[in-house]
Amino acid sequence: MIDGKYVKFRSLEIDDLPKLRDWRNLKTVRKATREYRLLNMISQKKWFEKIYNENPPTSLMFGIINNKRKLMGVCGLTYIDWKNKHAEVSCYLTLSNWQKTKEAKDTIQTLTKYAFEELNLHRLWVEVFTISKENITLIKKLNFVKEGELREKLWREGKWWNSEIYSLLLSDYKKKN
Repeated sequence: MIDGKYVKFRSLEIDDLPKLRDWRNLKTVRKATREYRLLNMISQKKWFEKIYNENPPTSLMFGIINNKRKLMGVCGLTYIDWKNKHAEVSCYLTLSNWQKTKEAKDTIQTLTKYAFEELNLHRLWVEVFTISKENITLIKKLNFVKEGELREKLWREGKWWNSEIYSLLLSDYKKKN
């Protein structure tokens, strides 16, 4: 178990997959991800097997639980590059307007601490689509620095949206902690 102030991380279990599939298929979640297809249990099981069988892993994913031990989301590090010591941050919670909650902030801070202090990573990055302004606001509050913008990268809701890349370096993290 990895403990934050308001949340804890636990290993994902096969029994979590139906719930994860349902969450990922929500329009509110799907609009802000790279996935455009609806997910089924076949795709969920393949994803689950891949993340647990890779060695070294390119993804480390966790279930986010609240103080009542109820699963309330998923987070993790993806596209891990062990040689160059960087990874992408991935997160979604099931709370409404989750990006504005103390749990969201705590989730990313706890994941950041784990990445820098336990895994000895040097750089974390996030790709956020401009369709999801609430995600951009959250990332900025957590001191991630905008590195650039990829124009018209995502097709959602009948139009093109840009992708913004943000990062947090170990040196940035150490200044704030």
